[in-house]
Amino acid sequence: MFQNSAARLLVPAMRSAMQSRCQSVVSGPPTQRISTAEKVILGGGMCAASLFIPAWVLYHIRDYKGDK
Repeated sequence: MFQNSAARLLVPAMRSAMQSRCQSVVSGPPTQRISTAEKVILGGGMCAASLFIPAWVLYHIRDYKGDK
């Protein structure tokens, strides 16, 4: 009995306490075109950046193992 009355009292308070979500994203095609050369340069930079540390570790693997 107490649970039902407590639920009826708490539901409006919980609704007002919850924040409403506002989104201001406009869906549609891009307004500025990116050239193919720029895409290739940026893609190559991202690939090089993601492979730099594994290449460094593989190059220095003998140092890490202690073999000289």
